Amino acid sequence: MMPFLLATLLAGTACADDAAPAPQDASANWRLTEEPTVVIGGADEREGYLLHWVTGATRLGDGRIVVANESTSELKYYDPQGIHLFDTGGEGGGPGEFAGSIERLARMPGDSVLVLSSLSQITRFGPDGRYASSDRYNLPPSGHCRTIEGRERLLPDGSIVLGYGLFIGRGGECPPPGPGEARQPMVVGRFVPATEDFDTIAWLPAFERTSDSETMHAYPRNRVYGIGYDRIYLGDTGSDSILAMNFSGERIGTLPIPFEQAPVPADAREELVREMEATQSGTGQRMTMSWTLVYPDYYPRYARLVAAPEDRVWVMAYPLWKEPVVFADEEIHPRIHHRLDGGALWKVVDRDGSPIAELRTPPGFFLLEVGDDYVLGIHKDEFGRESVRLHGLMR
Repeated sequence: MMPFLLATLLAGTACADDAAPAPQDASANWRLTEEPTVVIGGADEREGYLLHWVTGATRLGDGRIVVANESTSELKYYDPQGIHLFDTGGEGGGPGEFAGSIERLARMPGDSVLVLSSLSQITRFGPDGRYASSDRYNLPPSGHCRTIEGRERLLPDGSIVLGYGLFIGRGGECPPPGPGEARQPMVVGRFVPATEDFDTIAWLPAFERTSDSETMHAYPRNRVYGIGYDRIYLGDTGSDSILAMNFSGERIGTLPIPFEQAPVPADAREELVREMEATQSGTGQRMTMSWTLVYPDYYPRYARLVAAPEDRVWVMAYPLWKEPVVFADEEIHPRIHHRLDGGALWKVVDRDGSPIAELRTPPGFFLLEVGDDYVLGIHKDEFGRESVRLHGLMR
């Protein structure tokens, strides 16, 4: 449907010499408060404040904070100062309970909250936190050699962003990549559960994989999304551009990546083989898997996108890690962000593509949401204790 979008994103993946120059450095003086203004959880062991496996959080219009706590399958509501108000939800089949684990949280206009749970259920809670409705749905069929790839993304209108990638067969049933074809295309679209319609938004390169079972990419390139109320930012971390699209698939603009590529140094290539322990499905037998690592010449340019007010997008620079990354969830999953001990560098890109500010989020902080005067995210301390923190944003 939109091959030019795929070509746009692939244009900057060849090498640093061919990449378009990054825009001029940002000059606006934006900064975060040194200390968080609200802390929920962490070392606070009182009832109502213990958090584990936080998968999302959002700040409502009146300042209340809602936390999706997966370990208890609950939404936890707090006042603007972080004082616990009440919990709702829980795993089960009754009204207001979640079918499976909590996967996504989205705030609707008017401060209703939507929850996407793992067994294909969307549950809505009103502005007061009371249960309002629940709907089950069937995902569109994957089809031959096509499968849903990556995590589903819940939109404020209750629709879902899905990605369909080409399954690379190990036994010849599905075709491997063609000669020289390192990235398979995947379709990203908007699925409407009420009608079961699937509307294509764009074609993107899929997660970077090798075509055999014995090797694995280090620092693989991946597609990432930043979702606003009326648009989605789509990117491939190996390209030099970000696409701004509406949910009907119309292009709003193409934004340049505000970071140059950085070479992978020799001391970041020392690990030759990655081994992992796994449990075999069905038998429960423990097994060790190993892969030979394949290193790129350059790190990806960026790691994440977060939509912000005024049609801006925050772009996170790819951290120059010395320990190889092999799974995308090590960078983009709110529960698996142990790599952010040094904080993260972000540039704020305006709607015309110009970078207008640069700032660094605190060590151990995973950014979830940007407001006019705050940022909200998940923090892990040295003991692995989770907290939801709000920092003031001064600009």
